[in-house]
Amino acid sequence: MKTGIKLIDLARGTDILGKYKELVRLWDNKSPLEEARNKNLARFLLAIRSQNRFYSPLLGRYSPDEIIDNPQKVLTDMPVIDKKMLSENQHLVFTPVKGVDYQLKKTGGSTGEPFRYYVDKEHLSWMWAHNYLFWHNNCGYEPGEPFVTIAGNSLRTVNKKFSESIYHKLQNNYFLKGDMIDNNLKPDLSKLKKAVLIYGYPSSILNIIKSVPEFSSHFKGLRAIFTTSEQLIPSVRRQIEAAFNKPVFDIYGANDGGILGCECPEHQGYHYNFLNCFAETLTTEDGFTELLLTNTNSQNYPFIRYRVGDIGSITSDRCICGSAWPRIIDLKGRTRDLIRKPDGGSIHGAYFNKILFDFPEVDAYRIVQETDYSVTVYIHLKQMQLFDKMATKLTATLNKLLPELSFSIVQMQEYNPTNAKFKLIESHVNQSM
Repeated sequence: MKTGIKLIDLARGTDILGKYKELVRLWDNKSPLEEARNKNLARFLLAIRSQNRFYSPLLGRYSPDEIIDNPQKVLTDMPVIDKKMLSENQHLVFTPVKGVDYQLKKTGGSTGEPFRYYVDKEHLSWMWAHNYLFWHNNCGYEPGEPFVTIAGNSLRTVNKKFSESIYHKLQNNYFLKGDMIDNNLKPDLSKLKKAVLIYGYPSSILNIIKSVPEFSSHFKGLRAIFTTSEQLIPSVRRQIEAAFNKPVFDIYGANDGGILGCECPEHQGYHYNFLNCFAETLTTEDGFTELLLTNTNSQNYPFIRYRVGDIGSITSDRCICGSAWPRIIDLKGRTRDLIRKPDGGSIHGAYFNKILFDFPEVDAYRIVQETDYSVTVYIHLKQMQLFDKMATKLTATLNKLLPELSFSIVQMQEYNPTNAKFKLIESHVNQSM
């Protein structure tokens, strides 16, 4: 089924298989990667220096030779940026480069800040190549082998259902919608039987095996489960591993920051794509160690020293597994609960990302469900004087999409996602499973 991925590359203008083969060759050899990383960083900074409206004045203070000789020093002199800064300066930051194709992306993610940005096709090639590499290293997966995805909007590839179904077929990917799960789920058992791995949200995977207890028994060739997009807590890992009797490997990624990392069998952090993403740390006023990311494959919309909003540390110490690739350790994500429905069904937090994306006036949100199933949506607006109008509009949308729940919209007084106690989606419904 590699033919399907070749067709994806041809149609999208990517080179996933080519990048994957390069990564397999370089996995156990750090020297070429370290050299290549510095070359990539220098090349990226030089390109941005010459063509980006926002960064040209900043990088213009350095000669090309200075950038080539010490790209890391030049990088650390660049300002730290975040979503707010990028959004406010998008007319300067987004500078389309002739001959460098790009694609619109969106995220609400774990931070609750809806955000629109662009990624280069080169970035897409490397991200999927690294995904395949991590799957290959942990369970012997080869691109084109069948797998099952259990997730919501963030792991979907395109918006048009027909195009999406073709894309998944070419990937040999059986996609199960994981943001809305109920007891009446009837998956294609032949697809489950053939799948060699599961890829998806940990909460969705856990919910599906609780809603459909016999679900795991239909997998006959399963080798491993890869979780992503939300914090994997130990109790959830144990339950998933017990249900499938297979190991779980957690994946950490931030599409906007260009980072992708995965656990190895030692589970001592996340080996990440340091060839394409230069990661640093910043100590916040609250004493947290926050990740700063520079995506060296983002010429059209540069992410340079980007505060992705994730708390963690970086180590270059060689892993027990033998790999010399650096790791992200002590990663502290923000736990996301499922919103429960009175009929026993559930709604994944990503479903609300999709809804809030249609309200660009909302720049942050938090959702809390009480024990009586009522839901309070806390929102912060760029222009708070529009609150009443937006609250009425949002309430009408939520009532239409989820009539079995009652919603109230409240102004968000304080927003601090770096707080260790912060939870974007929080449900207090006591559901014994």
